[in-house]
Amino acid sequence: MEHFNVIVIGAGSSGGVVAARLTENPDISVLLLEAGPDFPDEEAVLPLFAVSGEHSWRVAGVPELDWRYWNTDTAKVTSGHPIRLARGKLSGGTSMVNATIAARGAPNDYNRWASMGNLGWAWDDLLPYFIRIENDLDFGGQPIHGSSGPIAVQRYKPETWAAVNRAFYDGCVQLGFEEAPDLNAPDAQTDVVGALAHNRYKEIRQGTLVTYIRAARPRPNFTIRGNANVDRILLDSAAGRATGVRYIDPHGQPVEIAADVVIVSAGVYGTPLILQRSGIGPADELQAVGVQAVADLPVGHHLLDHPGCALTFVAPALSGSTGRLFATNVRGPAGANGEMEWQVHPFPIDEEVGTAGLWIYLPRQDAEGFVRITSADPDAAPIIDHAYNTLDSDYRRFKLAYDFCNELLATPIFQQHGAKSQMADRPFAEVLRNGINSANHQVGTCKMGPADDPTTAVSPNLLVHGFSNLMVADASIYPEHILHNTNFTCMVIGEIAAELINGQRAGGIRL
Repeated sequence: MEHFNVIVIGAGSSGGVVAARLTENPDISVLLLEAGPDFPDEEAVLPLFAVSGEHSWRVAGVPELDWRYWNTDTAKVTSGHPIRLARGKLSGGTSMVNATIAARGAPNDYNRWASMGNLGWAWDDLLPYFIRIENDLDFGGQPIHGSSGPIAVQRYKPETWAAVNRAFYDGCVQLGFEEAPDLNAPDAQTDVVGALAHNRYKEIRQGTLVTYIRAARPRPNFTIRGNANVDRILLDSAAGRATGVRYIDPHGQPVEIAADVVIVSAGVYGTPLILQRSGIGPADELQAVGVQAVADLPVGHHLLDHPGCALTFVAPALSGSTGRLFATNVRGPAGANGEMEWQVHPFPIDEEVGTAGLWIYLPRQDAEGFVRITSADPDAAPIIDHAYNTLDSDYRRFKLAYDFCNELLATPIFQQHGAKSQMADRPFAEVLRNGINSANHQVGTCKMGPADDPTTAVSPNLLVHGFSNLMVADASIYPEHILHNTNFTCMVIGEIAAELINGQRAGGIRL
């Protein structure tokens, strides 16, 4: 049987990072498995990764690069519209198809992680990794930013903004929000408006395919295989060890490969589904679909997201505008717990007639959902239930954001553009049911925490509870959601996973 020191499942925002960093040590052989296509000749396909359109999401136009997940039961939370859960299916993962928002979480996000028993995961612990991964072209000379990392970061200058972004920014200032030139600064968390940071360079998205994985390709100890859909992890449950991986090759044939360490980085949905098919998950749920449980852990539970809702308005004077879109962001006031309760972005809908929208989303969702296999077949569609709009506390925060949007449209700057809401005559409950959707910041399905916490599945050193060489490194480990976009934190998780194996971080695995 073919053997590698480390097998990484999933070549995305975390998996691409951990594989690339590990191969910097020539004594460690790494196999990176990706269910979607790999693109070894990047130059030939760079137009595919060019930034274009409002949110820059490319999966809508290239469906074969999307996992095509959907929220399974939407009737209880929407007026019937399906909720698409976009996840990238290619080398680089969602980092190659997302909106390229280069955001860090708030310092208190990570301090809360540490307070839950996750030592080494506080803000002060993670800041060096955020600095390491970035080359901030605007603030790289400041102590809190990096200037030599693989990921280029920059903000669109005000003179390049679309008119709707200019009006949005000025309207927020009129309402008393403080101008924040750097939304990644630790103190830019509430009551601020500013330009979003993007991981783009020369209009090419700076995901892990064209940065970390590109750097690793020439190394003789690095192997990457695309169109390799992992069926399950091979386990020696008595010894508490993973012995390898079984995947389905492009011809539909099963392939088994041995490894000293297995790292699952298949994402918030893919990781729990692979673990569940391997017998790691809630025992009763596994047995119900004919899978023998070898480790009874809450894998697939604690599913969180940033649920969002689009509010549309007409502003005829904004018609025909050009310029950078999705450039600005406002972070709302703090609630009783001191945390920001909502965020809002502007976006155009039909520039010919001046129709635009305000996208609101909740940075902290109280309702928890789940993801669950329906059979042992890796091609079977899973059950995914995000529990959107099922708690009064989430509804209350949505209503606060909605009220702010109406207040914003009433500011002089918007009124001079003739702005008028298209939803003002409808009850907000109806607006939310018609418009609720996902910001595609899903996390939490393999919750990280101490083994004596029954709600957790993964330890602070990223090992699956009860296993000595099976790790999880991706968005599924989040013990709580962070207030902002998730991509950069996932890259940091990949950096930490590599250090846990190569001996640079205490508590890891020695090969």
